[in-house]
Amino acid sequence: MPGLKGLQEGYERIEVRYRERPEGATLTYTTDEPALADALHDWFKAQLSDHGDHAESGH
Repeated sequence: MPGLKGLQEGYERIEVRYRERPEGATLTYTTDEPALADALHDWFKAQLSDHGDHAESGH
């Protein structure tokens, strides 16, 4: 899975914030390390492609 190795090695350096919303929730991932940000982007792109046409980004 793209990005997974980088996330496994650096997950402790990623801040995850959860916020409830009327229509669900928002997760925000933050890191100061460009390589971890790239790994997050790669992993999310792979997740979108694995879950078919109903998967949406940016929501």
